[in-house]
Amino acid sequence: MDFAFGPEDERFRAEARGWLAEHFTGPFAALAQQSGGRPGEGHGDMAARRAWERELGTGGWIGIGWDRTDGAYGNRAATLTQQVVWAEEYARAGAPGRLGHIGENLLAPTLLAHGDSAQRARFLPAIARGEELWCQGYSEPDAGSDLAGLRTRAVHDPGEGTYRITGQKIWTSLAHEADWCFVLARTEEGSQRHHGLSFLLVPMDQPGRIEVRPIRQLTGTAEFNEVFFDGAVARAEHLVGGAGHGWRVAMSLLAVERGVSTLVQQIGFAQELSRVVRLALETGAAAEPVLRDRLIRQWAELKVMRWNALRTLGTAQNPAREPARNPAQHPARDAAPRKAVPHNLPPRSADAQARGFRDAGPQDPGAPSVAKLLWGGWHQRLGELAMQVRGAAAALGPARWTAGRPYELDAFQRLFLFSRADTIYGGSDEIQRTIIAERVLHLPKDSRR
Repeated sequence: MDFAFGPEDERFRAEARGWLAEHFTGPFAALAQQSGGRPGEGHGDMAARRAWERELGTGGWIGIGWDRTDGAYGNRAATLTQQVVWAEEYARAGAPGRLGHIGENLLAPTLLAHGDSAQRARFLPAIARGEELWCQGYSEPDAGSDLAGLRTRAVHDPGEGTYRITGQKIWTSLAHEADWCFVLARTEEGSQRHHGLSFLLVPMDQPGRIEVRPIRQLTGTAEFNEVFFDGAVARAEHLVGGAGHGWRVAMSLLAVERGVSTLVQQIGFAQELSRVVRLALETGAAAEPVLRDRLIRQWAELKVMRWNALRTLGTAQNPAREPARNPAQHPARDAAPRKAVPHNLPPRSADAQARGFRDAGPQDPGAPSVAKLLWGGWHQRLGELAMQVRGAAAALGPARWTAGRPYELDAFQRLFLFSRADTIYGGSDEIQRTIIAERVLHLPKDSRR
């Protein structure tokens, strides 16, 4: 597979690097030194981070991979390689974790695939400008990874042209800051499992109808929240994909989540691994054979994850069906045709580049689950390795604890504690293995009630 950066990519890199050098300065540059914005670090200076989102939007750097078939929304066009270039330059500049990533990387591609023109025109420009932040209303106390078991209900009032939502969501990232929430709710009375669900866009500014309560984590921070809906209102025109079709929309969103964003995520992983390796060299832990072997294994597994992500994205951008088979001989495989892996990624034709994000999601039904299994376990092992490299010093905080600051952690301790959740959130490992077993290997399904 060829994934070389061409001349256009390098010109794009120079533009991105120059813009960051000019704009990531002054009060924004202080965000690079502040704790906050990355997993386990808390929220940091939210006013400055919101301002930075608007600065990115003004520069056209939000949503650079969105499909432009139906027009642009205030952002610039970019090929797959250029999206990776931007992520690399953003990380190199030390810019803060993105507040708008849920709207940009999850909701926007979903609206492009399933929303109508009015929904796209209303919401995409605001996301591209960095003006509206989103959160995701999926998991519930009794339906975390088992999303089909959710109980939040939305009742349609045709007279008012609204839905009234009642229920509870949990582990909702950034709900305390979000302007909007996309909510998966049950809209058909008596429906069960994945039937009768709908995907609604809900404004969060509804005092008395929406309550957000932070959830304190092992790291001492509260990036997640539980959200209570008590008759919260969503407009009927903000129903995405049609009533009762929420499961299809929700699954499409989860597939997009593992697209180009997987490559972006791996750039952050590489930075974390580099810091652990430097620590091992400084402390002398790298001289210990077992630890040295683990460091090398982490590096090799990260390379494998990158190649797997490129293969998956390349398959999506270069669909080519396998030769036809006799259905009588291969009933299971013909029920869900597989895609051939291309030799080159990405395609260099202007048409393929113009398709953008809509073609960047994986076509293989098991690809999102494989990606989640790979990075969840890898990141968790990296946190454990960081503690082993630190040795006994890992039990000590970076500063003396006081009544005012009773729970100080350094970056490696936060990495270790936060990564315990990596194999749970976003769909637990058990759920991912079940998806692979049923949808890829076509093994018999477990009975569910």
